[in-house]
Amino acid sequence: MNSKRSKYETVFKNLFFFPGYNITDLQDTESQVFIILEKVGSPKCPKCGSVNSPIEESYPRIVRDLNLRNKQSYVMFEENKIRCSCGYRGIEYLDFVRPYSRCTKELEDAVAMCTSRMPLTDAAAIWGLDWKTVKDIDKRSIQDRMIDLKTLNPTMIGVDEIAYQKGHHYLTIVRDIPARRVIWIGLKRKTATLDEFFTELGPEKSRNITVCCMDMWDPYIASVKKNTTADIVFDKFHIIKKVNEAVDKVRKKVFAQSDKSTRKEMKHKRFLILHRRKNLTEDEDIECLDQILESNKPLYTAYVLKEEIADIFDDVNADRETIRLEQWFKNVSDSGIEEFTPVVSMIKNYIYGVLNYFKHKLTNAGSEGFNNKINVIKRAAFGFRDIEYFKLKIFQRCGGI
Repeated sequence: MNSKRSKYETVFKNLFFFPGYNITDLQDTESQVFIILEKVGSPKCPKCGSVNSPIEESYPRIVRDLNLRNKQSYVMFEENKIRCSCGYRGIEYLDFVRPYSRCTKELEDAVAMCTSRMPLTDAAAIWGLDWKTVKDIDKRSIQDRMIDLKTLNPTMIGVDEIAYQKGHHYLTIVRDIPARRVIWIGLKRKTATLDEFFTELGPEKSRNITVCCMDMWDPYIASVKKNTTADIVFDKFHIIKKVNEAVDKVRKKVFAQSDKSTRKEMKHKRFLILHRRKNLTEDEDIECLDQILESNKPLYTAYVLKEEIADIFDDVNADRETIRLEQWFKNVSDSGIEEFTPVVSMIKNYIYGVLNYFKHKLTNAGSEGFNNKINVIKRAAFGFRDIEYFKLKIFQRCGGI
């Protein structure tokens, strides 16, 4: 019987272990449990680790712990204010609770696990805590696990922006392409914004960056050229998007000039016209597309031009693609379709980054994937007023911790 009791006591002590304190009493009510602790030994200085610091004052303290069964659990104890010979004056170090926190570290870890998977209000409801307390726990947990930029040495980066509020409020997102994670977030999307990233990274590590993939955004381009010798690669999807916009303008123009029967035939067919032909799997869709294109020569020509440049970016031979791109410029000129003129001008103005795409075959598709995750975070929280917290949640969901 004594051996069983000893075993139970050992298990109990392991489950309710509070370094520096002994459990002296347990009290429970219908919905709560109180664990009463008594100080053992001398207080420890959080600055130098000394355990011989004189006590100035003692304060009663009560904090939430992990639930016991269906009851909320609280830990009651006295903590000490100390004056250490190292110069520190303040609250002693405690293993199981942070200074001024209302929850034990065990409970904070459990709450943080919930907030990584659900909105604050849901996590708060599960644990019976105020949502502001849960938010503070979540912020602190992410900050403790953040990857320090100074420990990284990225060589291939992607740069993109995302709107966090209406009215042209943007964040600049920098990701490590091979590692597939966000490594830095800055406010706004100016040259000075990206300059901050390179300043934090340091000039030596900035020079180690060999490739930077981005959209054709001049402020970012200026910063990359100023701070690195990297090849700037323009995302092919950005170019294809501009081409699709040109095709859509042709479609709208043809639609506006068509008779009633043709309009009826073309209605709700935008998806087919902008989709890659090789990606259409239904025979019905292919037949419908062919019928539309056969009866509309300008739209047919625009569609062919769209398919041509998409095929160019799909190829892997950099030398051949340069020749094909020049031929595509000529085909656009010969077609007389003015909607494509701005696209040709854009590509020619940024040709160095387009040719670097053929060299490196990199895209910002990873950034777009992260953008989708970020938008999910925004929707789950109905927008973020605390921009710093929003940035932390991006790091949490996109590999920055």
